[in-house]
Amino acid sequence: MKEVIDADGHANEPDDLFDRYLEKDFKELGAKTVQIGKVQYWMVEGKLFPRPVGNFGHGTPNGYLFKKGKPNMAINAPGLDDVEGRLKDLNQEGIDIQVAYPNIMAMASHFDDGDLAAAMCRAYNNYTGEKCQAFNGRVRGIAAVPLQKPQQAAKELRRALKDLGLVGVVVTGTVGARNLDDPFFEPFFQEANELGAAVGVHWITGCYDSPGQERFKDPYFYIHMVGMPFNLMIGIMTLIGGGIMEKYPRIKFVFLEIGAAWLPYWMWRMDDHYSRSMHHPTGVPKKPSDYVRSESCFVSCEPDEDGLAHTTEVIGSDRIVFASDYPHGDCDFPHSVAKFRKRTDISDEIKEKILWDNAARLYGIS
Repeated sequence: MKEVIDADGHANEPDDLFDRYLEKDFKELGAKTVQIGKVQYWMVEGKLFPRPVGNFGHGTPNGYLFKKGKPNMAINAPGLDDVEGRLKDLNQEGIDIQVAYPNIMAMASHFDDGDLAAAMCRAYNNYTGEKCQAFNGRVRGIAAVPLQKPQQAAKELRRALKDLGLVGVVVTGTVGARNLDDPFFEPFFQEANELGAAVGVHWITGCYDSPGQERFKDPYFYIHMVGMPFNLMIGIMTLIGGGIMEKYPRIKFVFLEIGAAWLPYWMWRMDDHYSRSMHHPTGVPKKPSDYVRSESCFVSCEPDEDGLAHTTEVIGSDRIVFASDYPHGDCDFPHSVAKFRKRTDISDEIKEKILWDNAARLYGIS
């Protein structure tokens, strides 16, 4: 039996991260924590980020949490400071290597102040690179970059991957009013292509609106349901239709956190429009499905999501990676791997690809 790579875990940022790592000129401007009732939340540029600090998953000040408002108290170490505790969790879950994505820093490209965002990204990446060294390869970090400053994002991406040993970078499917195929982002994608970088497309529900999410200010159920899928669907559509995957074939994009069953439908719809439209996207000589089925594109699956067998048949079993979403409130810790291995709708051979082979190629893990 092969080992397991968790292609989308998370590391909660500790409440003193920016006190410890943020450059002196930005310390007064960096993210702060505020107390609401008995829970601490992040405040970024005066905006409340609805994610509790500490051993919680998703949450909002109005009291909505997954698991009926109760944190998963089985989780020992949602951050990276407690090495022993996090390794205990990985061992209990049956995960050999975990790729750790940021939480609030996944949204750095949405901060109003680009220079502050760049400084906070440097602080987060320095922290993550330093902490991951203590795990002897079992936790691999993902970089945050300030896409509102594309040249700085490109520079920070190279530093994070080459100097700090991080294995990829996170972006969101939309960045403010811009889509990912906007020429504004060219410096970043040029650098990512040169590096052959893994680029995780990931939305973190919070105080920034994903298209469609603006209709639902409360409850969080609607915001989380709508905001995340729309964001990734727009992301893959513009990366393909805008010619980014064609122009930059060495980038490996992975679409995370919403399962994989959406992709066959969206792929069919993109192909249908491509074949029927009188106005093909420029710079896209192949059908959208050809890009989805290439090494430019990966998608994460949930341990027990419906339709996975169909998804493997449509997009190919080489395109899917396993993700636990640890330590978020909607993760299945400590049963994620066990649930996946118990599936009877896909073969053991396909399971091993999803659990190890595909993520190893995606993130360059040997």
